[in-house]
Amino acid sequence: MSSGPPLADEAQGRARLRQKAPWFALAAACLVADLVTKWIVFYPLRPISREPVARLTSWWNIVIAYNQGVTFGLASQSRGWLLACATSVVIALLVWQLWTARRGERLRQFALAIIVGGAIGNLYDRSLRPLVEPDTRPGVRDFLDWYAPDHWAVARWLEEHVGSTHWYTSNVADVLIVCGVCLLAWVILTERPQAEPKQAAGASATAGADGPPAA
Repeated sequence: MSSGPPLADEAQGRARLRQKAPWFALAAACLVADLVTKWIVFYPLRPISREPVARLTSWWNIVIAYNQGVTFGLASQSRGWLLACATSVVIALLVWQLWTARRGERLRQFALAIIVGGAIGNLYDRSLRPLVEPDTRPGVRDFLDWYAPDHWAVARWLEEHVGSTHWYTSNVADVLIVCGVCLLAWVILTERPQAEPKQAAGASATAGADGPPAA
């Protein structure tokens, strides 16, 4: 019995793993960046309220907040276990997309990697962190508190319709997820299908070769 095909498949799998390793390393780096920044703010500083821990600018504060929802507070009324399960499914799909992406799709792989890293960071914060860390409060830890700058038109709009120029409170994972989603959307919208023109050109060449000879 020949062992050629299994060995070929194994070699192909190792080659794919080597090609994907940098992107998974990028996802791990994003995860570490998210967890380290959360640890620095929520442990050494040890604030006791949502009052600003540090006021960096007129539109950016560092505060303490716990988000029961997903990115930027969406679905905050949903149950934690339901959000954790949904997030796990989404992460699995994103990892599969990263694994199956073609070698030349660097921008797509970059976007998927930073989304995966950020999503795992928030999933850890929601599901595992209250069980293994001293900070047992439920929810995802947020600390980047954003306001619309006063000279922006959106600030005037928020002031008129909302009564405040406050935007959202987020964390590093949220920023990575939003940037990755925007980048991935841009890649999808601007990519050009190349398989169909090649197939059409091949079909034309075949038709020309098989056509009747000139009189």
